[in-house]
Amino acid sequence: MNENIKTKIDCPSCGALSVGGLDGCLSLFVNLGLREFTNADYFKMHRLSVDAYCLQHPEQYMVSSKSAAAHLAAMCWTMEIEKSLHMPAQLKLWVDGPRRYVRILPPPLCNLGDLTIIDVFGTKNPEEYETKVWQWAKSAWDAWSDHWDQARVWVQEAISEYESNLLRR
Repeated sequence: MNENIKTKIDCPSCGALSVGGLDGCLSLFVNLGLREFTNADYFKMHRLSVDAYCLQHPEQYMVSSKSAAAHLAAMCWTMEIEKSLHMPAQLKLWVDGPRRYVRILPPPLCNLGDLTIIDVFGTKNPEEYETKVWQWAKSAWDAWSDHWDQARVWVQEAISEYESNLLRR
């Protein structure tokens, strides 16, 4: 683990306390990924944990309009349509297709949700991990409430295009 974790520096993006700054926060995220990739009971939460982390670190992971649309639309789908463990085919095809995305401005840094990676990192078992990841994701999603309407538009576009493509076959 990164030595910065031992410092009292908060993450300047998500506001996680005493994680060793942005580098320390990233180190925690990498370690969560390692946990997810080495245990299937944790892996089922991987996409949601990635979207939650990205929504809380938009200056790094949502720089392009496409990446912002992908993470917000995926989170919208999961929070409002169905609890999806993988990016639904409709969204994947929509994100991968040629298009222009509406440019959105993220919420202010350190105002990206009440829960952070710290709330997830200390979990002791897969059940607790799943519960905490859902709570973290909901917290991150809530912080982006000014953009929910746009995320819903993107999801509806993805569904419409997918259904239209099925009818043409």
